[in-house]
Amino acid sequence: MTSADSALDEAFERMAFAGFELPNGFVNHGAMACEALATLGFEQELDDWARRYANAGGQSVEPVVNSSFDWRDALGDYRALPEWVGHFEVAIEEDGWPSVVGTWAPRLLPALATALFHGAIRTGHAVRALSSADTTARRRELARALGYWAARSRPGQAAGPPPEVADVTAAIVAEAANAAGYYVAGPNIFHLHGVTGAMAVELLAAHISVEAAAAGLAQVQAEHAALYAGARKALAGEVAGVPGPELAKEAEASRDPHQVKLVEACRRGAQLNGDPIFAAAAETVTGLS
Repeated sequence: MTSADSALDEAFERMAFAGFELPNGFVNHGAMACEALATLGFEQELDDWARRYANAGGQSVEPVVNSSFDWRDALGDYRALPEWVGHFEVAIEEDGWPSVVGTWAPRLLPALATALFHGAIRTGHAVRALSSADTTARRRELARALGYWAARSRPGQAAGPPPEVADVTAAIVAEAANAAGYYVAGPNIFHLHGVTGAMAVELLAAHISVEAAAAGLAQVQAEHAALYAGARKALAGEVAGVPGPELAKEAEASRDPHQVKLVEACRRGAQLNGDPIFAAAAETVTGLS
């Protein structure tokens, strides 16, 4: 393992003792932000971020293994969060994380927008971390991410039939670019999560079947149709041209996890399809536009 891998593992271990939500009801973004920062190359900053969010308040959850746990009855029951985390910890150890993700991401994608997309977003970050290095800290983070998504699960918008597209991942990224245009024109927290939520599905798409990924694309489209109804969308030409590395530096310095996560998602989106609207969204969130 590299020093960057070790730094992220240490951050995940620290965040395992933190609450999932803050006293004000907002999601604790520490684990997601740390993984995004590691991807952006700021591993030396992870300990500071993890310490800050581990101490941000909110009650921690200890995993509970319950032999009588019935996931169908517990889906969407936040009181069962300890049992959900325990369920996923056991499943990951017994079946391996790829199998668990392959089974559970499709089950949970109809609840994509749960907690403003944060169940899916945290899961996507955890999956990417495990794809880089399979460690105990990362497996436990995946169990916590899936557990939160399942415990907070709520039905989302009714999705249409999975669209027939030549490249599902490319279509998901195109949906994220579409969302980025709405964020640039109307930069608010809801429009922002339409981008990061779609790019979380992009992270998951490689670990589920093509059919499940296509269903995920349909869910993204349904959520976006509701989220951006009546909103104005900016054009790709509304780009200031700030160099990419400066965006990441500005996001880290802001101490704002939303800036970090959006800049990372937009950098990834731009790398995948070259749409300049991703740069515009990243510039907008950092204030460098």
